[in-house]
Amino acid sequence: MTDSIPEGFALWRPSSRFMTHLADLGTLYRRDADSVLALRVNEAHTNMHGMAHGGLLATLADSALGHTIAQQLQVSVVTVQMSVEYLNAVKPGDWLQAHVHIDKQGRRLIYANCLLQVEGRVMLKANAVFAVRPAPTPASDG
Repeated sequence: MTDSIPEGFALWRPSSRFMTHLADLGTLYRRDADSVLALRVNEAHTNMHGMAHGGLLATLADSALGHTIAQQLQVSVVTVQMSVEYLNAVKPGDWLQAHVHIDKQGRRLIYANCLLQVEGRVMLKANAVFAVRPAPTPASDG
């Protein structure tokens, strides 16, 4: 297992109180060039089967979606709906990257998807709808 962080990633300290608890389990990273969030999966992230807990994966996808939408579109959003497909097991030591694509932006709703990947292999696919909210202070970061 390697603990190295790939080139281009920097530490991410989310402002969300809930997300700081996830950060307590392992450091979160982001790569600003393409709005990718990432996490080195460790033993604290696993379920009783020794693979990353599904709740952790869904939380990372939801946070990556919200963060990317907020950063790219300069809006504050909340999740309205999210569906998740778990495609492959994520194991301790994996460098897990969240790649977000915004499908459609309306005045009130934004549609987007997120792929969680390990070495280019899709581990989870999430489709989501977000509602645009009046900008809070400070601005949302996911």
